[in-house]
Amino acid sequence: MLKSVDSLKEAVSGPLLQSFGSDTRVINLSVYGTEVRGLALCPGRVVRFVFESKSRSLRCEEVLAVKQTRKSTAI
Repeated sequence: MLKSVDSLKEAVSGPLLQSFGSDTRVINLSVYGTEVRGLALCPGRVVRFVFESKSRSLRCEEVLAVKQTRKSTAI
């Protein structure tokens, strides 16, 4: 299993960067057996992820999405 916080972030950030782009930031990490779970801040959304260290698979679920709305100005 992965041992240090830095190695956890490095192992998880690679697949996250491939999935969501270079502006992705890991917010929080927790280890549960062979799984690494956490939250990541991606452009326009926050995602919850589960990274399986043995198979190196990543599952993500969107927790929060930021939507832009356009306001029309009344004259």
